[in-house]
Amino acid sequence: MAERTLLRIVVDTKNLALYQGGIAHWFSPLLSAWIASRYDIQFLLIGPDFDMAFLPRTGNWTHVSLSWPDWLPRPLRHPWYDNVIFPRAVSRIRPDLVTSPYHDVRMPKGIPSVITVHDLCLDELGAIYPRRIRNYYLALLRHNLRSAMSVVTVSETSRAGLIKRYGLDPKRIGVVYNTPPSVFRASGDAYAVERFRKRQCARGPLLFYPGGAEYRKNVGRLVSAFEQLARRNEGLVLLVTGVKNQAWDALLATLPDGLRQRIVFGGRVSDEDLCLAYTAADAVVYPSLCEGFGRVCLEAMETGAPIVCSDLPVMREVAGDYAQYIDPYCVESIVEGVEAALSHGRREPVKDPRFQAAAVTERFITHMDGCIANVRRSV
Repeated sequence: MAERTLLRIVVDTKNLALYQGGIAHWFSPLLSAWIASRYDIQFLLIGPDFDMAFLPRTGNWTHVSLSWPDWLPRPLRHPWYDNVIFPRAVSRIRPDLVTSPYHDVRMPKGIPSVITVHDLCLDELGAIYPRRIRNYYLALLRHNLRSAMSVVTVSETSRAGLIKRYGLDPKRIGVVYNTPPSVFRASGDAYAVERFRKRQCARGPLLFYPGGAEYRKNVGRLVSAFEQLARRNEGLVLLVTGVKNQAWDALLATLPDGLRQRIVFGGRVSDEDLCLAYTAADAVVYPSLCEGFGRVCLEAMETGAPIVCSDLPVMREVAGDYAQYIDPYCVESIVEGVEAALSHGRREPVKDPRFQAAAVTERFITHMDGCIANVRRSV
């Protein structure tokens, strides 16, 4: 059979439609660069409607819109989309390859696939996740790992975990790091930094936590540590990005009014304000119990912000000797780490070449080119 020159690749874009940060932030620039580099491929972007302004105008991609099942009760929407709507749509198209920036959509049988595994926290921290959530996502992960021709992950630490826990062939796994936002550096506008601090009511030291409130993020111990720190540091303010949800409300209810008012929620912030936050911060705290990469460490390094983070292999892979490491299970260790970082002051920014956009994009495209070559050999 003559070799086909035009392949059809389905790309799962659910995360780009439903979320703004995290996976979507990592995948959007990679997808754009990949499409722009491969005119010999027809990309079919499948998922709910999303903002496609970042994509190149190259004519080799099409969005196939899938309706999000809002008509179902909320707990059933993801399972129905992941296990019914998405695989049915892909099976009708019968592409040469299907890929996802995560592992939570069921890959149809008989179609080569590439999935992404960002971390193994559901395995490593099983006790802290609700059983229903853990069992659901692990079942999809195991199903997709059995059939995937290749797996992308975001650190050498996660790659080693996949090999050890699931017995994957190392040759099947590609590592594609995270990168900082496209324009991300310490703000040189002292007036803008001071205005930012005033908006956060920071008359004293400003402690910054941008890690979210998901189960593994350890915000309960963070709040306990802040309570001790605030009593020792008059005027200390904790700035938190993201939405103040019910989990945060429950934690804040345990604090006296005076301390509660010193935890400020900034909501979702632009890249510009995120740069200001890192520049204005006297220390960044990141006591997560498990991560696949450690993006907060990277952002702190890029801006010269002191970073206090959990002593995990992946954090050391990213931050090396830049960070102040703590035991995330020990509140006193978090307190001591923050106090040490506050006393040491800001540092010179570090731009690690491993994590710069050009190098990461090249890694991703090279890995996907290898997968495409394997598909072509089988066509």
